[in-house]
Amino acid sequence: MALSGVAFAPFFVIGWVTSVANNPHYTASDQEWTNWAHDNQWKGRISAFAMLLAAFIFLYFIAAIRSALESAEVSVRGSVQLARVAFAGALTGIVGTTMAFITIAAASSEGADANPVVSRAVTTGSTGPFLVGAMGFAAFLMAAGVLTLRSGVFSRWTGFVALIGAVCFLITFLTIINNTGNGSVFGYAFFPGLLALITWTIATSIASYRTETAMPAVTPV
Repeated sequence: MALSGVAFAPFFVIGWVTSVANNPHYTASDQEWTNWAHDNQWKGRISAFAMLLAAFIFLYFIAAIRSALESAEVSVRGSVQLARVAFAGALTGIVGTTMAFITIAAASSEGADANPVVSRAVTTGSTGPFLVGAMGFAAFLMAAGVLTLRSGVFSRWTGFVALIGAVCFLITFLTIINNTGNGSVFGYAFFPGLLALITWTIATSIASYRTETAMPAVTPV
């Protein structure tokens, strides 16, 4: 389970890269939306499938990482509950983000036969899950980053990476004020946030694995 974070990363990247989130503007013509659905039909299906696999693996990772964070917070005054916040945030983040990618994939699943009005509405509706995912990941990375810096459970640089990712996800909240992400400059903060998430996940997964393999085996009596 310690290496589940490493296994999560490639599937998440595939789902991210093949995502059809680069959709036409809300005010684009119906023909543009039809062409978009036709061009991205299979990309969306691949993206959704990869994201589901990534989310499945991520559940094992957050269970393993919760144990490491809970062990670390015992020795740090005032850090009680941070491991629980990290776990709840990670769960919320992965569910929201996965729902968003699957929703966008559904908007183009019918290809050229897709109703442009439906595609436009479904794609616009993905903003909600994206922001819920950003909220969860912000809480996850902030709690994990603070706990890492205070306890030294992982390398200090991973703590700073986590905090940077948390700030990036928090910035995406401003899309609500600035046109709900439809062309909003604040929406671009989501991508460095995801990059920080992937980096932190891989680094802590490897660190957890090394810690486990370094521990002496216990032979039952």
